[in-house]
Amino acid sequence: MRGFIINTLFVLGGSILGIIAGKKIKEDVKEIIFHTLGLITLFIGLKMTFASPNIIYVVISLVTGTIIGSYLKIEERIHEGLNILKEKYFASVRYVEGFIIASTLFCVGSMTIIGSIKDGLYNDMILIKTKSIMDGFASILLASQYGYSVIFSAFTVFIIQGLITVFSKYLTFLISSLMMGYIDAVGGFIILSIGLNLLKLKNIKTLNMLPSLVIVILLAKWLH
Repeated sequence: MRGFIINTLFVLGGSILGIIAGKKIKEDVKEIIFHTLGLITLFIGLKMTFASPNIIYVVISLVTGTIIGSYLKIEERIHEGLNILKEKYFASVRYVEGFIIASTLFCVGSMTIIGSIKDGLYNDMILIKTKSIMDGFASILLASQYGYSVIFSAFTVFIIQGLITVFSKYLTFLISSLMMGYIDAVGGFIILSIGLNLLKLKNIKTLNMLPSLVIVILLAKWLH
């Protein structure tokens, strides 16, 4: 069984457990758990930002990528599309935000890229299995708050990690320590923004920041 399938199953299983647990957990306890998840997310994001080989390139990528994302209205368009699907097919889904937060959290970062490439090239699933366990616990916490919407993030994991695994032989340039440092640094800032949103300290449109990942890859490949 491929690593991305295992990761998908862990997210599905964790989401189902979270939905069941969420119905039994009191609201004040849910709030404490949610704040804890926000703090953990901040820690993960902050740790990733320190991986940057050159902060200037990261800043350029984040600013440029966010401007592009804002101009294209990525977050707004995805929200609109998800809300249409929700009204038409998934009326029982309470929060669209759960899908967006979970999908971004599970698919941004070097573990996704390196783990999927190693799985595709060498059938080495150690990193993806580790990530799967982490995602499973995170999906329990997210689903206890956001409910059914978190389940659908499993499809995002399946598609993105599956594509990276299938096309891994064309993506080996991404696994150099230099490239991973840039990807982790930019991804870390995106995850930091998710943590701030979870703690309700800011309302940052994190999906508009996603083009920054493409910009930093192109910038690092060109400059190095």
